Amino acid sequence: MMGALLQNPTQAEQDLLASFTLEQAGGERKAAFERFARAGLPSRRNEAWHYTDLRARLRAAPPRAKKPDAVALERAKEKLAPVDRLRIVTLDGFFVPELSDDFSFTRGVTLRPLTDNDPVLKRLAEDADDALLDLNAAFAEGGAVLEIAPDVQMDAVLEVVALGGATGAVSRYGRLFVVLGDGARASVLETRAEGGEGFGDSAIFLSLGRGAELDYACRAREGAAVEVQTFVARLEAEAHLRAVAFVGGAPFLRRQLFVSCAGENAEVYLAGAALLRGREHADTTLVLTHDAPSCISRETFKYVLADQSNGVFQGKIVVPPHAQKTDGKMLCRGLLLSDDAAMSSKPELEIFADDVACGHGAACARLDASQLFYMESRGVPREEAQAILVEAFAAEAFDILDDEELRDLLTADLARLLAGGGFA
Repeated sequence: MMGALLQNPTQAEQDLLASFTLEQAGGERKAAFERFARAGLPSRRNEAWHYTDLRARLRAAPPRAKKPDAVALERAKEKLAPVDRLRIVTLDGFFVPELSDDFSFTRGVTLRPLTDNDPVLKRLAEDADDALLDLNAAFAEGGAVLEIAPDVQMDAVLEVVALGGATGAVSRYGRLFVVLGDGARASVLETRAEGGEGFGDSAIFLSLGRGAELDYACRAREGAAVEVQTFVARLEAEAHLRAVAFVGGAPFLRRQLFVSCAGENAEVYLAGAALLRGREHADTTLVLTHDAPSCISRETFKYVLADQSNGVFQGKIVVPPHAQKTDGKMLCRGLLLSDDAAMSSKPELEIFADDVACGHGAACARLDASQLFYMESRGVPREEAQAILVEAFAAEAFDILDDEELRDLLTADLARLLAGGGFA
């Protein structure tokens, strides 16, 4: 029945249609799949996906990952080195309480499995309209909800670790909801290392209450062969969000962000750094809606591109008529280390209010020859000098974070990736 909705489906679309069964479908789940079945996988014909043709790239959809068994849990446990952070662990998209920390002794913090009837589903999912979010809503099982009570100030970093446990290629659908009450403060680290095979469609939803404050960092470092990561955030009045993603090791990745300033005087600071080599492809697509007056937003995204890699940035700031006194600025910069690397930048402003201050910019360049000469003239070997300049260029994106531990973790990841070579 579902297959009749989509004309001329590809093999991957046929696989997805065939793997959905009516028996598993509740009302919201079925509705989400029907929306996906009408739209299909996005392609170059969809303006928002013009530079990342998912329909052409995903030739077939591997079977859906199954709930991890004891063997997979044991393998995942071996990957988790001891840390001081509080951890939430997912395996192939399934929340795993056995590998996660016990939050019952953490005052003001609750962690629970996500159910089909959970009220957070309606509260946050309405802020984005996207085929991959619909696919995620239809297929995701075993997600989790993390809630931080009003006025609770978390000292320890909360880490979400997404691991892969299946052998062979699978399709993973994970989702996590993080809800901060009014006046709450927290730092969240998302570490994604699910392996280099299969298809991934994950989503994280953030809700910041009035006056809440969140530092968020994502380490995307072992992506699936084809992966889409969606970030949805909603800020109430006077909330502050600082979010950074570091992408390293992405065969074919799209990170898409849908952020809404829903209350007056909210502030959003978004940044990212991507280091790509070989034929890696990374796309950051952002829609930031100023849906209330007097909000501030800043976006800075940086790409370092070697070999035949491909970087994509699409950013749109939307200001409706009622969002007077909006202050928004967006910047994308690319550093090309190869003649064969490519960067596509498309910043946009969609403004319907009169009293605003908004701007955007985009630039691509090579390493500064004068800076290289200066360092070499003082005895720094050329490759080392190039690595120093690349690190300085990319690490600037991490400066928006207030949380020093998050900044240090991203900087260490960046240094390790550069030490592995391929960016000289």
